This record gives sequence, structure tokens and C-alpha cells, in this order.
Amino acid sequence: MQLLKTVGALALVLGMLFAIVYVLKRWGGLARRAASQTMIEVLSKQSLGPRHHLFLVKVTGERKILVGISPQNVSLLSITTPTLSGTNALDVTENL
Repeated sequence: MQLLKTVGALALVLGMLFAIVYVLKRWGGLARRAASQTMIEVLSKQSLGPRHHLFLVKVTGERKILVGISPQNVSLLSITTPTLSGTNALDVTENL
């Protein structure tokens, strides 16, 4: 009888564990979708070597920033901002 109670308790605990994992997987997708609406988004990454990379980052809507990253530092290479000339806006790039 004691063995039956122990196996039943173990089955209950494992069942609850699987239920919690299932719920977290289902609700975890909602958290990732909300994170995509953040103010910073990595658009592209280009590797230049083992530890040197270029990142194109979109910041606050339509501003794009090109950043160079190495083990020693992070360098701002250029900023692209949209013009305010209506629907057919062309990008203006500031090189630093």
C-alpha cells in the first residue's frame, strides 16, 4: 500500500511539472512577440573576423545605426535618419 501511495505522489508531481512546462511554452511565445516591439532591433549582423562584427540596428522607429564591435571597443560608424518630406522619404546618412 505504501508503494502505491509513493508512485501516485510521484505521478502527481511529474504531471504538475509537465503541465507547468507546457503552460510556460505556450505563454513564452507571447512574451517574445511583445519584445519585438522594443525601441531597439538588430536588423543585420556581418562578421568581419573571429571577434569583429558590424551591426545594423534600428532605433526608435526608423533611425538606423551602423555599429562596429571589436573586443576592445564599440564604434558608432554611421547614423541613417529619415527625412521629413512626406510619404516618399529618402534616407539621409551622417558618417562619423
